[in-house]
Amino acid sequence: MLSLLASSLPLHTSPEARLLALQSVLRCNADGSLVLPHGLIRGMNLGDAGPLWQELLAARWIRSVTPTPPGMQAQLNDPLIGLPGRSPRSQAAHWALLESSGPTLRRTSSAARLAMVTLQAHTQPSPRKGAADSHTLARMCGMALHRLLVTAQDLLDSGMLQTCSLAGGDDLAWSWPDTSLLREGTRTGHGRTLQEPEKRDPLPAEWAVVVRPGL
Repeated sequence: MLSLLASSLPLHTSPEARLLALQSVLRCNADGSLVLPHGLIRGMNLGDAGPLWQELLAARWIRSVTPTPPGMQAQLNDPLIGLPGRSPRSQAAHWALLESSGPTLRRTSSAARLAMVTLQAHTQPSPRKGAADSHTLARMCGMALHRLLVTAQDLLDSGMLQTCSLAGGDDLAWSWPDTSLLREGTRTGHGRTLQEPEKRDPLPAEWAVVVRPGL
């Protein structure tokens, strides 16, 4: 779904609109119709969602959006032909919402939260490390590569990332801190900078292609 958004949304689409589009495509029916509850939209911490819907309309990613008592009713411009079914997408939607809207992320920028979801989707469950082509990651985040690297540095400084480095070539490699440390407020990455390739522990090649199901 991250690849789908990367190919179907204009590069200039804002991080907030991309996070909204991600929840929409993960929660919609097979014909592209959906209703996002108002409470869920507020919980995404995206600010005023009205301009974001208009942004998706202007990009022709959705063809219509209408406010209803339970939520915003929208219709994607294209049906989800040949893509994952509703059940795995619903699970992925719940996971993406937790990863991008948790209590520790309330003061984090939308760009950083979108980057976190993208990196988490390419992370091995155990150990919590990952690697992927940096240009592909930047495209999924709708960012120029230099902006992704700045965002990764911000995540490292805030302690959201444990390590982050550019490998010899185009791969970005990272690891996450123990979640218990984050719950205790420990800023394990504060003051560090992106590691040079030679300072990075080698990562198995298969980590560059693992993607969380549904994303």
